[in-house]
Amino acid sequence: MLNSPIVTRSRTPKPRIRRQNQRNLPRSHHSYHSAQSHARQRTPPPHPAAVPGSPDRVREGQQKRGMRSQHRRVNSIGTPSARYAQKMPSNKHNTQTTTLTRRAALTLGGMFLLTACGSAATEQKRPEGSASPTGSPTGTAEATASATPSATPTLAPALPEAELEQLRNTLTALFADGTYPQYSLLVTGMDGNLPSIKATTAPADLYAANADTARVPASTFKVLTLFALNHYANLQARLRTRVTRDAAGLYLMAGGDTLLGAGASNPKQIVGRAGLTTLAELTVKALLQGEKPAAALPVYLDGTFFTGPSVNPGWDDADVASGQITPIHPIALESHTVPGKSTASNPVRPDDAAVAAQQAFVDALNTAGKESGMSFTLAERRTAPAEAVEIAAVESATLLEQAQHMMLESDNALAEVLGRCTAIAAGKEGSGEAAQQTVHQALVDAGVNVENLVQADVCGMSLTDRVTARTLVQVVALLNADEHAEQLMSTFPVAGVSGTLSGRFGAANAVHARTFVQAKTGTLYTVSSLCGVATRPDGTRLIFAIILNDLGGSDALPAAKERVDAAAAAIANRSTAPSASATPSAVAPSASAAVSTAAAAGAAS
Repeated sequence: MLNSPIVTRSRTPKPRIRRQNQRNLPRSHHSYHSAQSHARQRTPPPHPAAVPGSPDRVREGQQKRGMRSQHRRVNSIGTPSARYAQKMPSNKHNTQTTTLTRRAALTLGGMFLLTACGSAATEQKRPEGSASPTGSPTGTAEATASATPSATPTLAPALPEAELEQLRNTLTALFADGTYPQYSLLVTGMDGNLPSIKATTAPADLYAANADTARVPASTFKVLTLFALNHYANLQARLRTRVTRDAAGLYLMAGGDTLLGAGASNPKQIVGRAGLTTLAELTVKALLQGEKPAAALPVYLDGTFFTGPSVNPGWDDADVASGQITPIHPIALESHTVPGKSTASNPVRPDDAAVAAQQAFVDALNTAGKESGMSFTLAERRTAPAEAVEIAAVESATLLEQAQHMMLESDNALAEVLGRCTAIAAGKEGSGEAAQQTVHQALVDAGVNVENLVQADVCGMSLTDRVTARTLVQVVALLNADEHAEQLMSTFPVAGVSGTLSGRFGAANAVHARTFVQAKTGTLYTVSSLCGVATRPDGTRLIFAIILNDLGGSDALPAAKERVDAAAAAIANRSTAPSASATPSAVAPSASAAVSTAAAAGAAS
């Protein structure tokens, strides 16, 4: 078995769960059981790992699960298009995690090792017994038994009636002018109204407008890819780029790391964590320990880690030509771009990202081996023979760190790479088609509503993609119920602070929601979407998804974004400055954590 397995998380498939009543329109007439606000269980807001980033960019694209799997397994393993909004320059985001190893030996067949993983489910409190039905102070045993309630106790609503009515009225008014007829909006409690998640408040759609209508999601689709990656892979795993040798020469073994740097490895960065200069120096050092090559050594490229077409048939040719998306390879420099020439708004792509990385490695080898009289030449693509011996390797940032970069920067090429890595972790081949199938299967296994889901990629680039607001809300709910919820939610941009939301929420009716909305953006010239979590002044957290389609072009995009921001701010009950009666302790921690974390991350970068 080859080195460098992708460590995977295998979960026992769950039975399909029945869907709850799904109402498509606002239900202002719906009544809820009244309860004192102190009876509502509040979940403290998470501390988002906010990292400063840049304004919204174009193609931005289970409490534990009801029952977690009882096992884990180890599987070896240009110019922007006219349809899309321009990206702003991106920053590097960094976290520290542990090291794991190597890729799936797809052609040799993966073997699975099982290790136990814990799962827990909190037992629901039983209701207290009621008084004797006869009304006597001391009822008989039979009477007492008959008085014991058999029904599940009523849970308090996620919002009291007055706040719920205000929320519904505000959201209805925001879209009453008909400017955005093709819109979907869903707001729920933190269970996402999903039966597999134990509710702490009464499950309900707090607001639903066209929530089950499938629309083009743009980069909010990346939330589904993140969910699948967490479902199947160990997010602490790293991808290894190796060099092997046999009598014919050297083999650069692509291992899925497409964030390679041309220079030395940089442990403080995500992009460039593994550097080809470092790999070249390690290779020359290993060669010097043996017999010095008598002639120039050819350097072959083994790119068999991924399979299938490099270009997704769902992508428009113009988008590929403009660089908004690109052929996907298992090895590349700086996410399939040309270092030093590419910007977020104008991504410059090499003709062949894999060969560009190979050439950079050969150049670094010739520099490192010059004093020793060694030379190296660029050779063709070739599958390394089984007898080839590894002599050097470098490791990428963890999958979690890469997922953070994908989500914060809305990196389309990286989303496609991680989708293929997810497929490999699930025991499939590393192709675009397998990536789509794997994402779909992860959603089905978790009981997510996949009716009307249409997948043409895993980054949200294709206008063929379709998803409902309900699907997005349920996936966000599952991410928040996961045992690693804090890490997973750290990948979401924070309003006014990080990633594609750093320049958003500036209007008067949204600015007070800065740091209190944590959500993934989706932006095309015809689409504006947002899904995530909004924290209200008393600490109540709500999940939401908003999708606007058919915007009419780039001129309409800024206003559409402002409307989406205003809706999210209303869900956070922060359309205006919160009243002084709001509990400070419920508000300050979330905001201060977001800002301080962002400041620390900014200093580190």
